Amino acid sequence: MARIEDALARPEFEVVDLDVDTAETDRRIEDTIKGLATAETDAGVKYRTTDGMLVAVVASRPSGSGDTKAQLAYRTAPASVAATRKAAKLMDALRPHAIDR
Repeated sequence: MARIEDALARPEFEVVDLDVDTAETDRRIEDTIKGLATAETDAGVKYRTTDGMLVAVVASRPSGSGDTKAQLAYRTAPASVAATRKAAKLMDALRPHAIDR
């Protein structure tokens, strides 16, 4: 699988490791923002607005304990774009599960 950083090596995205798995991350995203389109890719599950703007990508990553956890790449700029505001809501919902690098 391609690394999420490689897929989103653009300055308008930030990547965080989470202490929950991808299924839980997907559930929290779907509970937070309704109507995002999803697509499975080599980089992970991509979440887009209805007009096609990329909001976030969730990928799996190995954890130190041997199980698989999630990694989230989310849009941080430009602030005026609806996809960025949606990504901020997603990050707020997932912030309790963010792991400091």
